[in-house]
Amino acid sequence: MWAWLEDKVGTIYRNWKGDFSRHYKKYGRETIPPDLIHMQDEWDWLCYHFESPDFKTQSAANTTNRGKKESEHHMGWLPIIYRVVHKKENGEEFPVITTYTETYDTVNDPKAAKNLVN
Repeated sequence: MWAWLEDKVGTIYRNWKGDFSRHYKKYGRETIPPDLIHMQDEWDWLCYHFESPDFKTQSAANTTNRGKKESEHHMGWLPIIYRVVHKKENGEEFPVITTYTETYDTVNDPKAAKNLVN
């Protein structure tokens, strides 16, 4: 239960932070997002963060790496190997194959479907 809650809260926080980044890219420093309308200091800090060389370098690297992904991962925070071991312990005949098909969206992700066939 706690792991699920931590995962959910982390996702909400990352999305919230991402909303600010998208707002900054679209409107710049001058327009404060509605969530921060009464927190000018916080918005100024975020703008400084978005403008920093370290953030720009990391952001560019992340953008490049996302373009290199061969398929989309859809299983959350638990490492795939744990799922494989659990399936094997429960008598699954082909745990690696079933975990792969559950982990990667082969219906909506052509790269994953191609990898599954190869």
